[in-house]
Amino acid sequence: MKHFIKVSVTVYIFYMFLYCLWYMLSVIDIANIRIDNAWAGSLCYLPHGARVLMVCFFRYYSIPALYAAEVSGPLLINKNDDYMMEYVAGWHIGAIGCIAAVIIAVELVKWSKVTEGKFSFFKPVNFKNYKFLILVIIISSLLSGVLCNSIVSLINTSLTIDVITVLRFMVGDALGAITVIIAMWIVFTTAIDTRMIISPDKD
Repeated sequence: MKHFIKVSVTVYIFYMFLYCLWYMLSVIDIANIRIDNAWAGSLCYLPHGARVLMVCFFRYYSIPALYAAEVSGPLLINKNDDYMMEYVAGWHIGAIGCIAAVIIAVELVKWSKVTEGKFSFFKPVNFKNYKFLILVIIISSLLSGVLCNSIVSLINTSLTIDVITVLRFMVGDALGAITVIIAMWIVFTTAIDTRMIISPDKD
C-alpha cells in the first residue's frame, strides 16, 4: 500500500508538471512558437511521455494516478478559458482510451517476445534497450489517436473528427513522448557526468 501511494504521488506530479509545461508552451504560447497563431497544441503533446514512462516502469500501479491527472489537469489548469470546451462531453472518457493505448502497446511489445522472461502486465518491462521504448511510443501513439478521437466523436455526435485530426494527435503523442525522453536522458546524463547522482550501473 505504501508503495502504491508513493507511485501514485510520483505519477500524478510528473504528469501534471508535463501538462502545465505543455499548456504554457502550446496553449498560452509563452515562447511564441505557434505558427501563424494557429492551434497546434497536439503537435507535441508532452503528457504522453508521462503515460508511456509511468506505465512502462510502474506498471498497473500508475493507472489510477494517470487517470486522475488526465481528468484533473484540464479542470485545474485551463478552467478559466475555453480550450477543449468542445470535448467536455467526452474528454474524460477519451482519457481512458489514451491510457489503454499505452497498456495495449506494452502488452504487444511483451507478446512479441522482444523482452526476456515471463510475460505479464504485473511484471516490469525490460527497457534497457531504448528501441523497445520507442516501439511502445509508436504503437501507443497510433492507438491513442484512434481510440481517443473515436470515443470523443461517438459521445459528441455533433463533432466531426477527420483523418487529419487523428493523424495530428498521433504525431503529437509520438513527438511529445520522444521529446520528454530525450530531455530526461540529457538531464540524467549530465547529472551523472557531473557526479550529482550516481549511475545505477556503477557499484
